[in-house]
Amino acid sequence: MMFEQKFKAIFFDWDNTLVDTWPILLKASDMVLQHFGLPIATLDEVKVRARLSTRESFPILFKENWQEAQEIFYNAVHACKNDLKLYDGVLQQLQLLIDYGYKIAIISNKNNKLLLSEIKQFNVHSDLTLGSGDTDYDKPHPEMGLVALKHFGLKPSEAVYVGDSVTDWIFAKSLNMPAIAIGDDIYDGPLLARFEGINKTIDYLLK
Repeated sequence: MMFEQKFKAIFFDWDNTLVDTWPILLKASDMVLQHFGLPIATLDEVKVRARLSTRESFPILFKENWQEAQEIFYNAVHACKNDLKLYDGVLQQLQLLIDYGYKIAIISNKNNKLLLSEIKQFNVHSDLTLGSGDTDYDKPHPEMGLVALKHFGLKPSEAVYVGDSVTDWIFAKSLNMPAIAIGDDIYDGPLLARFEGINKTIDYLLK
């Protein structure tokens, strides 16, 4: 397939963009909420809370116990690592993008050590990986994007961000960077439709 390459780099979210983690996040959420005697959350509630990183959302929910809650949560996520599943075709499509000459970055609000562990688990190639804790601010603040652009020596127009939530859209737009939505969740309604394109797989990137 021959085409004019518009971008030089593609920045990906991780959770529920390249890897299916909703069942694990729901289970981990239940464990930490039950630990503190709080009502368990629905999947929709977990999806809303997941718009922010734990270091931003947990202080609101767990107050002074937020760091203990964060540790319980991430321990539960790590314990379920064997239940993680890459979406169909991810490795093949990423390899095609690499073959076309794109630089690949993974930028996620997941704890940086856990993120690196999961990426290594699936042997996913990334030229740069940034997770929560690698910068002072998490998405949707633009800092991680600015770090990535500087790392590759690119302008915002030379990269595209691929994610699954309105947080990813706000992040990309704060950088004046094009964005593509992966997945078909409707919990963000019309906001998700603000992405440049919406598709269930990263095949969209090759069309």
